[in-house]
Amino acid sequence: MANSSPWLSTAAACKRLGVSRWVLATARQNGELKKGHHWKVKNPTAARLTYLWHVERLEKWQSQVTTKK
Repeated sequence: MANSSPWLSTAAACKRLGVSRWVLATARQNGELKKGHHWKVKNPTAARLTYLWHVERLEKWQSQVTTKK
């Protein structure tokens, strides 16, 4: 059975969206992407944080950003 979770690693989300990790990092840092809605921390106690991305919400965000240009 396939994993049906919408939360993907940074690498998987970037591949699906066709963007670099820096696009996601910049949008997260400047507040365009909201914690808990678009992204979450995989292990908050880790020395180096890794993120999970809600790919369906990111696709919606991406289409809105593309439309505004």
